Amino acid sequence: MRHTKPTRSSFASRPRVCVPSRALVFAVVLSLVPAMPAFAARLGGAYYVDDAEIGKTGSCEFESWSSFAANGDRIAVFSPACVVKLGSPVELGTNLLNVRSEGEEDFVATLTAKTVPIPIGRTGFGLAIAGAVVLDALNHTGNGMILNIPATFEFSKQLRVNLNVGAQYYSGGDTPGLFATAGAGVSWNFAPRWSTISEVFALMGPGQTNPRMQSGVRYSPSKDIDCDLIYGRNLTGEGANWITVGLTVRIGDN
Repeated sequence: MRHTKPTRSSFASRPRVCVPSRALVFAVVLSLVPAMPAFAARLGGAYYVDDAEIGKTGSCEFESWSSFAANGDRIAVFSPACVVKLGSPVELGTNLLNVRSEGEEDFVATLTAKTVPIPIGRTGFGLAIAGAVVLDALNHTGNGMILNIPATFEFSKQLRVNLNVGAQYYSGGDTPGLFATAGAGVSWNFAPRWSTISEVFALMGPGQTNPRMQSGVRYSPSKDIDCDLIYGRNLTGEGANWITVGLTVRIGDN
C-alpha cells in the first residue's frame, strides 16, 4: 500500500494505512521450504487494493515493508493485526509508518478494523468493510478517518479480481478535506509458490494526480509467509516510481 511531491498530509491520508505498514524484514531461506499447492494470492503488504478476506479467529498477521525512491525518500511500515470474535470475526490492528520526504522525517500511526459480512464462498464473491482512525503520534491527537469497502471476485483458485471504493477524511496538513478512493487489482497464482499482483488506484481530491499503478511479484514459501517485490507509484501519490520490498508472516491461520 504508491503524483506531485507529497506533502506531510498526503502520507497520513493513505488508506490501509491501506492500508496499508512495516519495517523492512526480508530474510527467508527459500530453498529449505517444501513446495505447496497453488492458491490465489491473498492481499496484504504494500498494496493499495484490499480483498474481502481476513484470517481465522485467534490468528495474527505481521506485515512489514519499505519503499525507496531514487531521490532518497523512503517509507517504512510495520503492521500487526489479529482476528478476534466480536459477535462476528473482526481483524483489529495498527499501522506504524515512518516516512522521509525531502529530508524531513515524519511518523504516522493508525488503528484499523476489518470485518467480512459476505465471505468468499461457492459463488466466488466476497464483501468486506474496513476502517481506520489516523493518529498524530507527535501531538497525541486524531486527525483523520478512513472507510474502505473491498469486494473480491474469485474466478478460480489461482485468479482473483478485487475492487475497492471508499473515502477518507484528513483534518491537518496542507490539504485537509474529504477524499474519495477507488481501486482495482488482479492477483494470479501462475505457478506453485509464485504470484503476480497488479493494481490501479486513485485518491480523488485537491492536489491529487491519478490514476496510479503498481505491479509486483510474490513468493510464498508457505501459506503463512509472503515475500513481495513491487515496482510502481508509491501509495502516497509520489510522482516518481518506487521499489518496494516486503514480508508478511501469519500465525494460527491453518
